[in-house]
Amino acid sequence: MRKTREVMRLHFELHLGQRQIAHSACLSQSTVHDYLERFAAAGLSWPLPPEMTETELEARCFLRH
Repeated sequence: MRKTREVMRLHFELHLGQRQIAHSACLSQSTVHDYLERFAAAGLSWPLPPEMTETELEARCFLRH
């Protein structure tokens, strides 16, 4: 399972850098960078709508590429 929502929360709410997010979420820094790029490319903004499920978020970010 991807940690897309957690990466976005750490980025937008806690204003952590990519290295800090990678450490906190147990991901590589390149994965965090990729998630942030995909989020922006999908035209999404934070906060996400409360009704958006993890499946919908991943579909918007990952199925387009």
